[in-house]
Amino acid sequence: MKITILSGNTRHGSTWHCMDMLRQELAKYDTLDITEFALPRDMPHFCNGCFTCIYHGEAKCPHAEKVNPIIEALLAADLIILTSPIYALDISGQMKALLDHLCFMWLSHRPNPGMFNKIGLTITTTAGAGLGHATKTLRSSLTFWGVKRVYSMKNVVAASKWTDVTAKKQAEIQKKTVAMANKIVKTSRKIESLPTPIFQRFMFFMMTGMMKKNTWNLHDRGHWEAHGWLTGSSPF
Repeated sequence: MKITILSGNTRHGSTWHCMDMLRQELAKYDTLDITEFALPRDMPHFCNGCFTCIYHGEAKCPHAEKVNPIIEALLAADLIILTSPIYALDISGQMKALLDHLCFMWLSHRPNPGMFNKIGLTITTTAGAGLGHATKTLRSSLTFWGVKRVYSMKNVVAASKWTDVTAKKQAEIQKKTVAMANKIVKTSRKIESLPTPIFQRFMFFMMTGMMKKNTWNLHDRGHWEAHGWLTGSSPF
């Protein structure tokens, strides 16, 4: 199984340990080929909001040298894992900055068919609050990229570092992780035959109509035309 991991910080704290626990469980089922990026080490830039990726293509992004290897790894993966500890009731700033760079891949712009038969997983931890909001932020990107099945692991660890997480809590997390690994493996074996989620089908066909009228962004429209999506072809 090919896995791409995007970690919202470089610390080996509670979030990292939850991710590593899952990695160990998955390794019991299959040989893993893992590509991992830690932020901000592997992508230190904030999005300029210049719209270059939207209007002229991701290769023209001023930060393409850092962003493109991440895009390539996402497309190569069977499983995409997005992880972040909770900062101010949401994901880390650098994870948000990376997701901002990848909006051109959304169903509303230039969705890549290579994303449509993948599994996504979000992993978030907090000492207290914020899990729901942060998880929604991460899931939104996976969903709008067109990822077919998206799962989430959320844990309130009640500690600022993994060594302070109680043995009882670690055992609870381990039990949840075992179940999640099993679910991911079962899904991976039938992912191509699973139906595309209704929301993504709706978004795709709604955007098909919009792209037919699109005279303001010819780069996006050209992407849809090149795939034949404006003349009746469908990736689903």
